[in-house]
Amino acid sequence: MRRIIWLLFFIPLLLAAVTGEDIYDRFVLDGLSDEFTEDENIVVDSLGVDLESDNDSYWGEYNDLRQIKVTWDATYLYVAVDACCWGNNVILYFDIYDDYGLKDQQDLNTWMRNFKFYNLEPDFFLATWDTNTNPQFWKIREGQSQMADEISSEDYAGFDTGQLGRSMEAIIPLSTLYYDEVHNMADYPSIRLVALITAGGDFTSGPDCAPDNLGGMAQDSGQVVIIDNYLEVLLDADGDGAADTDGVLPRERVSFLETPPVKPIPLDIISVKFPEGKGFNPATESDIKIRFLSNRASIYFMEIYNMEGKKKGDAVFENTDAEDYQIWSWDGRDANGKNVPYGIYIVRIYSESGEITRNAAIAVVK
Repeated sequence: MRRIIWLLFFIPLLLAAVTGEDIYDRFVLDGLSDEFTEDENIVVDSLGVDLESDNDSYWGEYNDLRQIKVTWDATYLYVAVDACCWGNNVILYFDIYDDYGLKDQQDLNTWMRNFKFYNLEPDFFLATWDTNTNPQFWKIREGQSQMADEISSEDYAGFDTGQLGRSMEAIIPLSTLYYDEVHNMADYPSIRLVALITAGGDFTSGPDCAPDNLGGMAQDSGQVVIIDNYLEVLLDADGDGAADTDGVLPRERVSFLETPPVKPIPLDIISVKFPEGKGFNPATESDIKIRFLSNRASIYFMEIYNMEGKKKGDAVFENTDAEDYQIWSWDGRDANGKNVPYGIYIVRIYSESGEITRNAAIAVVK
């Protein structure tokens, strides 16, 4: 008899951990996300081990993201961000569509922050600040990247200066996210998410991101940060245009562009290798090899300048089997194919996203 009683006791807990047709009554918007189960923590690995540290923020544990939680039923998406923000802000971004979205938050008509986006262009965001209990839910205006309109959602935030274990929660109708025949779940079955801590004022950035940002975050809130990592939640695996609700474990539907923890390597020049070790003589030697390392998901370019700042040529990317670095080369010729004069030249490496630049000096000798 005792075994039967225990079995009946645990069945509701097991059912609560998976999606269903209607789980609305399980959620209480009080700024404490304890109604979410462990299987609804999504910044985790396949075994449910947290991938977001409780204290990896540049500003310490009192301005730190701890977890993103997600589940859904046939009608709603349920989300929570566990964090502490002492006098600062928490923002959760949603990227679904590829035909519009937020690119540079400095240019937005509201919530202007020092964030640019690469690899994703959020279509919605949920944002609040310390001690504010009413988050704001914003939709980027269709076809634009600089205008957002506030729309209604059921939400609540419990952040209270210096208090740990608090959350921003929201219940969002799927019909708000998938709002017409073009923007439908059959064509866009996944939602990409990223959460940020930001300073309190306009044109500021912040110290922590979940999942980890590939290029790291900012100690100085005046620094522009390029957000380029995300997690992706697959709602509709069978392609029928409706969220799968037949007992899905949400964490099993999560993937990452780059799985955390991520050690930020914006761009490091590993070596500038001359064929004979001292300098480069284009009359007798093959190319200079320039090797650099980056875990930023960006396209890179290299240009060659003389000491007067005049562009003399471009480096050329060489395909290699290496996964962790790139090799570029320069043959010592200018844009017209002529050997450049002897002297010192500057190799400028920069990213397509615009925020990363590195220089290296090279010598062309007799």
